Amino acid sequence: MNKANIRELIVDSLVEMERESLFLSAVTGSVLDKYDHYPARDKAFYKKVMDGTTEQRIRIDYILDLFLSKPVNKLKPYIRAILRMSVYQLLWMDSVPDRAVCSEAVSIVSSRGLSGLKGFVNGVLRNIARNKDNISYPDRDVEPIRFLSVFYSWPEWTVRYLTDTYGIDTAEGILRASIDERPLSVRLRTSSEADTADLEKRWQDAGIVFMTDPYLPYMRRLEDYGSVKDIPGFTEGMFVIQDTASAFVSQLGVSGDESLILDLCAAPGGKSIHAADVLCKLKSDPNAELCKHDSSSGFRIVSCDISPDRCVRIRENIDRLGLGDHMIVREQDATVSMEEFTGRADTVIADVPCSGLGVAGHKPDIKYRVTPDDIDSLVSIQRRITDRAVDYVRPGGTLVYSTCTLMQSENSEQAACICDRYGFEDITSDLIADRLPDIDPGLADRSRIPGLPGIQILPGVWDTDGFYIAVLRKR
Repeated sequence: MNKANIRELIVDSLVEMERESLFLSAVTGSVLDKYDHYPARDKAFYKKVMDGTTEQRIRIDYILDLFLSKPVNKLKPYIRAILRMSVYQLLWMDSVPDRAVCSEAVSIVSSRGLSGLKGFVNGVLRNIARNKDNISYPDRDVEPIRFLSVFYSWPEWTVRYLTDTYGIDTAEGILRASIDERPLSVRLRTSSEADTADLEKRWQDAGIVFMTDPYLPYMRRLEDYGSVKDIPGFTEGMFVIQDTASAFVSQLGVSGDESLILDLCAAPGGKSIHAADVLCKLKSDPNAELCKHDSSSGFRIVSCDISPDRCVRIRENIDRLGLGDHMIVREQDATVSMEEFTGRADTVIADVPCSGLGVAGHKPDIKYRVTPDDIDSLVSIQRRITDRAVDYVRPGGTLVYSTCTLMQSENSEQAACICDRYGFEDITSDLIADRLPDIDPGLADRSRIPGLPGIQILPGVWDTDGFYIAVLRKR
């Protein structure tokens, strides 16, 4: 397969995303599955250009508008996709010669019966290639919101919120972190130091670069790994894909004494599975590095999700990892009461639906999809879920409230409401000192919001995704 064909596939995918309002992950996942027989380098090129063109879309359109006689959003969708894809390669992929980018774009135009636009596409791209080192952006001092929006490709309303809430320097750090390339974060499930060393040797032999996570000793960060399913140890369940910030949820929220844990919005099951691993380690063999699963450990985790398809995915992960003795999957709307669990759960995990802006580094299209009206709707749904969640917690038990977003209305304000309305107390700070001993206390202090519960993990401040976690104890 040559690069021309791959670029045509990218253009088709970008047009489909825009026309059908599809998620980037759904489109790229479908294409990579369909063309799994393609060489690894071609699949990597496809994904890099798809991800990068989406991630940098605002900045790319700003650049195109400097060189076009009419706004980019007035172009034919197919031509717009060709130009966006090509500008990404010109500015962010030094390994691809400019002349190749321009000539391949013209070839695609011709192959789709648009020969009359060859000169237009060629002229625009060659002009940008000649002047790419001299592009001027809005003045940061005069128009700071506009500059940050364009330079880091975030909508202006989110940039304004971040600067108003966290200050301009921290906001810029968040935005910069969202477009930085990040390694793949994985959580080890190996049961001994020898097993871990053997797995790392297999990675090394496969040419995978890896490093230990700075916050959790059982997390690793991988680079040059190719397809996830081909990473040594994946099919055996020796590790799972999970960001460090997500792993904090079970690390903070699970004590080891639990008999019943409810995970109300569980898909794809990462937090439930991590909770099971933590409990197996603590209940079965406290000296094990992580866990060895057996049915005598005496606990049950009920993983709930409203989506039948996502429930299937949770079950598949449970089966692959051998957790069937401990975990039950239940198709359940989290806003609807499960009376049989009232007052029975030692821990309830409510990782509620949210705007997801903290994971824009992995899901770059999410920042374009969310609107202020969406935030208001999500806050309402979150409140309905927590109104049910508090009923399941036994006296003295804990509710772990979490999101992967950066908006205080979805985070600390929701946790404060739970405390005020239902008699819970925030114990997050005490647990950080006890259960995250490798975390710099100064970093943890910077991440607390004065007078409000929980901890706000910000990209650029932490070397993780953005996350919010509050561990609340029922009095």
